[in-house]
Amino acid sequence: MFIDNDQIEKLLPMSECIEVMQALFLLNAETDIVNPLRTTMPLHNDSHGIMGMMPAYIRPYEVMGIKVLSIFPDNYKKGLSSHQGVIHLYETRTGQLMTSLDADGITGIRTAAVSALATKHLAIPKAKTLCILGSGVQARKHIEAMLEIRDIEKITLWSLNKSSAVRLAGDMEQYKEIDFKVCDTVREAAIDADIICTVTAATEPILENAYLKPHVHINAVGACTATTRELASEIINTSDVFVDNRVSAANEAGELLLPAKENGHDALDFVKADMSELLKDSSLYDASKKTVFKSLGIASEDLAAGLHCYTKLKG
Repeated sequence: MFIDNDQIEKLLPMSECIEVMQALFLLNAETDIVNPLRTTMPLHNDSHGIMGMMPAYIRPYEVMGIKVLSIFPDNYKKGLSSHQGVIHLYETRTGQLMTSLDADGITGIRTAAVSALATKHLAIPKAKTLCILGSGVQARKHIEAMLEIRDIEKITLWSLNKSSAVRLAGDMEQYKEIDFKVCDTVREAAIDADIICTVTAATEPILENAYLKPHVHINAVGACTATTRELASEIINTSDVFVDNRVSAANEAGELLLPAKENGHDALDFVKADMSELLKDSSLYDASKKTVFKSLGIASEDLAAGLHCYTKLKG
């Protein structure tokens, strides 16, 4: 059985995916879930492409699996998704293949759902202004996800490709009650935002601390390697930082590794808590501080989302 993107969109509404991700992160990360580090293979050609392999095992769900993914950050220039691949789910009694799913559809929804879960616990309750930096699939999905958990009145958009941001704003006609504004600079887009989602292909910082409100919450999503980042070091140095997975962050989060190298610190010195800890202890949120959720994406998220689709499809 292969579950394609059209089926995934119907089987995995954003609201349900947020609930699926919450249930996953409430499991015991030490005993219930195995999330090995992803294996990546850079192509070292002018495509800047990477192949990634991400295995995981969720013991209580009796499922194991792997996502095989290609990441080509320049694909937006060709009108293609930057992330493409397949997720294979196996049951854990005999190792039989249960199903395969299009990784593009699952990744788009679950990534934004995890950001929404973080935002639910880390953004001010009365957040009204959302800033989206980027204009691809994740930009669209993050708009959808943020609107599930906050009553947003204004959304500012910025993209290196302004015409793409204009096109994104034009595609948001279903949200007639929201004021969309396409901005010429990152500063203009971010300066009044209560929530910022960085979902770009940037390799160097685009967001500076001087652009931020004191209570802003940031979902840093776009950079996914140890040598790339979207946020300036000062933001990390002056914010409460949360991650989806500590081991992944310590090895793969340029957002943390590069400031740590500058300061002579360990990357995990910046981390206040991971997502599981945050969901289990609301006192970790300090409303007086800027907050950052550094999202790398872990394979157990893909498995949980894929299993939800498979279970619904089987009835």
